[in-house]
Amino acid sequence: MRPGRILYEFNRDVKRGFAAAYHDRFVSQRILNWRNPHADKPHEEIPIHILTGSDDWLLACWMLASWFHFTERNWRVVIHDDGRLPPEARPAFVKMISGVRGVSAVEADRAVLDALTPYQACREYRMAHPLARKIFDMPLLARSDRFIILDSDLLFFRKPEAILRWCADGAGQCWFNKDVREAMPISRTQVREKLGIDVWHRVNSGLCLIDRPAIKFDLCERALTETNLREKHIWLVEQTLFAICASAVGRGGLLPEEYEISKARNAGKSAVARHYVGAVRHRFYAEGIARLKKVLL
Repeated sequence: MRPGRILYEFNRDVKRGFAAAYHDRFVSQRILNWRNPHADKPHEEIPIHILTGSDDWLLACWMLASWFHFTERNWRVVIHDDGRLPPEARPAFVKMISGVRGVSAVEADRAVLDALTPYQACREYRMAHPLARKIFDMPLLARSDRFIILDSDLLFFRKPEAILRWCADGAGQCWFNKDVREAMPISRTQVREKLGIDVWHRVNSGLCLIDRPAIKFDLCERALTETNLREKHIWLVEQTLFAICASAVGRGGLLPEEYEISKARNAGKSAVARHYVGAVRHRFYAEGIARLKKVLL
């Protein structure tokens, strides 16, 4: 390891603390020995879609293990390569969860860019940022009219009853995490004036329950061309498009507070899940893995 890399990792570990550094270095890899305990059950009809890459695929392994553990069901899982998924990741997922379907970046590019030919602004955005794969690739490549999107930096701590209810009787509805604050790069007033839609507040796309017919590419095209959505904060465009499409249909909303996004040190006592967004990513290791290793390993 080069001296510069050693210094970088030392400074990172000091900043994030001993617990995070320890669980990252000495515990996180152990999740690769986990195996789906519900593999003998019939598959659920609604699949799980995940976009991941080199920086977070191991987090996705923990996320999936916690999801399977607390739902006590057998799920179909689709892994979308964000363009940087290392070669060891896909076989690792397959060992943990047999039947995982992988969608390579090359495969997705070929299918999705062709499908987006009539939508030039959508196509340009899809080529410009990896997160666009969530709003375009997943609806196009899903084999079900409803699907769940889970970000790699999510962890589950209890049975997600609200999600399971949606699986049972939520046809036509879309649901999302509630963000810590409004994170759209454009105002709700502009969305109303330009598109005629009263967009939902504080939509975060780290956890999405999606009804595929709600995702309309012609509406995404209008949002990208008739507003200044692409002018700043490109990493927020995808979840804004989800919010616009779902709000246009108007069925669903935001999941309860127990599906937590917060910048607090620890998850709330009633938390069903926690999305460890950037500012608290180190707590995924220091809190999340430390808590879940007792039940998963």
